[in-house]
Amino acid sequence: MSQPPATEKNELPESVHVELSFDLQAGEKISITLKAVRDEHGRLVARAVPKWSAAGLSQRLAGRIRAVQPRQIFIAALILYLVVMFTGLTAYPAHFSCDEAVSTVNAARLLSNNLRDENNVLLPTFMKNDGQYNLSATVYLAALPYLLFGPSVWVVRAFNGLIALLGMFWLARLLRDRLNLPEWGLLPLLLAATPAWFFLARTGLETIQLAAFYAGFLYYYARYRFEQPKFLFAALLLGGLAFYAYTPGQVIMIATGLILLIADAPYHWRQRRTGWKGALLLVALALPLARFILLQPDAYVDRLQMYGSYLVGTDLTVLQKLGEFLSTYLKTLSPIFWLTAHTDDQHIRYALGAASPLPWTLYLLALFGLFTTLRGWRARPELRLPVYALLAAPVGAALTSEITLPRALAVSVPLLLLAALGLSALFDRLARFNLPLGALALAAGLLLAAGALANLVGALTGGVRWLPNYGLDGTQWGAPQVYAAAKTYLAEHPDQTIKISPNWTFQGDTLRTFFAPDEPNITIRGINNFIEQIDPELEQSVFVLTAADLQLAINSRRFEQPEVVATIPYPDGSEGFSFVRLAYRSDIEEIIAAERAERSRLAETTLTLDGQSMLVRHSQFDGGQPADLFDGDLNTLARTREANPLVVEIDFAAAREINGVALHAGAEPVTVTVTVFTADGSQKQFTAQAGRVDGYKDVPVDFAETLMAVRVRIELLDDDVPEPTNVHLWEITFNP
Repeated sequence: MSQPPATEKNELPESVHVELSFDLQAGEKISITLKAVRDEHGRLVARAVPKWSAAGLSQRLAGRIRAVQPRQIFIAALILYLVVMFTGLTAYPAHFSCDEAVSTVNAARLLSNNLRDENNVLLPTFMKNDGQYNLSATVYLAALPYLLFGPSVWVVRAFNGLIALLGMFWLARLLRDRLNLPEWGLLPLLLAATPAWFFLARTGLETIQLAAFYAGFLYYYARYRFEQPKFLFAALLLGGLAFYAYTPGQVIMIATGLILLIADAPYHWRQRRTGWKGALLLVALALPLARFILLQPDAYVDRLQMYGSYLVGTDLTVLQKLGEFLSTYLKTLSPIFWLTAHTDDQHIRYALGAASPLPWTLYLLALFGLFTTLRGWRARPELRLPVYALLAAPVGAALTSEITLPRALAVSVPLLLLAALGLSALFDRLARFNLPLGALALAAGLLLAAGALANLVGALTGGVRWLPNYGLDGTQWGAPQVYAAAKTYLAEHPDQTIKISPNWTFQGDTLRTFFAPDEPNITIRGINNFIEQIDPELEQSVFVLTAADLQLAINSRRFEQPEVVATIPYPDGSEGFSFVRLAYRSDIEEIIAAERAERSRLAETTLTLDGQSMLVRHSQFDGGQPADLFDGDLNTLARTREANPLVVEIDFAAAREINGVALHAGAEPVTVTVTVFTADGSQKQFTAQAGRVDGYKDVPVDFAETLMAVRVRIELLDDDVPEPTNVHLWEITFNP
């Protein structure tokens, strides 16, 4: 707009000359309203108010969005990812489990023992967790942060978070460099908005390391396959880390390797010079595994038995086992697993409140990505890699009947890759309808960012109250709080000892070693040990008890009124932990003697064995029944109410020929005593012992002769645990 100058001093123009110029794009409209007005000096001026059409505004916005580079989007998304994933690491997850602590504890033991394990093996391949060999690479990786910073919840979780960050970078580069997705910059938001990744990447669990290294393997394999053969070595190294990071990773990597070996066989043959070198590297990576199998040949079977795998310890046929595998395999991929909250299973401590592991929008995008990928199978072979990974990843969780989120997390890697492909394919479809794709991309990014922030805000503001079951069968909350309070109390009362109940968490000693490695006055010991027998340590001890433990102490009638010196409530305000001082009653010895006599009293029942009636006198059971001991079913058992030893006394209706007895017992060391009363009025006694094992065991008692028995008394003593305790027995078998 312009106006002519005044012709004379103080002479004002009576008209305005206006020139307008606009750059319009196809389909764009503009409406201009002009109005002549005088300004504060009395000069005539023209004012224009443009009215842009909605389509015009959208197109201009889209143009500006298109001008933003994917790298800029990635940087912005990365910043938000770092905020979401590293803010409040000690506050959420609210519980710190033994599984998070165990790698650091084992690393500390290795370092203090000249890099040898409890069996004096130098640089062991696997180390024990919960009595089973399943820890490997995570222990060695944990050594570095332990040496630099010592044991702490933040260090353990932040270190795992950094490994997860590497996995995110590898996935982003896979989308950018090999799958050629323009939307690759949104990948950090995609991960942060996924509850499964958000939760497990903030923990010290091994599963996130498996997922990250698996992502790295896929990235470098793609570079080997479609770029340069030399990247095969990086792929194999990261595949080795995934193999040794977490037990399910072993079968995942084997399955992935076999699929890629067959699917890309022609390419491997063309690159056979590099392939032979890769094979040598693979052999080197397998040597630690070979050594372990030689040293512990039964370890894998024992572990499968521990987790109740259908592969071992069952009478299933090969076809039935295959059916179980396929059923579990499909469950690991199903929307039932990924789109429902895991608040009702026994691994509730891995649940993200009421949120599902994967948002339903991302699951649908993954299905769409899978559909479009299969359609472009021939034209773009690089798109096959996420599909191959999707086929292989569920195998890790499918070897046991119970699917948990940690075991299945690796499946999220191909699912999220396919979701990214699905999002890109969706934008391509919408482009056919002349929709403003730039605005849609911005909206998608904002929705993902909102989901990521919702995860963080929800977790930090309400996460500790999402799952209000804080005990042994719940989240097992309280380790950092209990040990911090215990150290504070000891600092104020150095003459005392702290005895922490083992009844609220798994592997209490692992947590004690993590939080209080240099505190000999903090021990794990239950109140049960002080109920049956008089222990002089009671007077110098402060007990950390759950509400159930405290009630047990009160109901035992062993102690004077407990003195509660401190409390730690659960996050929802309910009764949590109590620091308690106790003193025995003056008549404690009489009480103990009376209860011991009551426990030794046998109950009676009549059963039939091999068509013969028999009278069975037995210890009082609080689990199972006498018939379970003679039913031939190793899945049924009887458990004493409190007695040790477990006693079973059998009177046969007619004399029975036997030359031995076999008991199917648990893992603990036991002594079995069998007394045989014969038809001629004599009696003979036989004893057998069995040490601790990982799993179950048969304890045979051979007589070395055949006896005509009219009565047999069997005593099963748990050698390690005094009364009162629970002794378990699965089966009694008489040798004919």
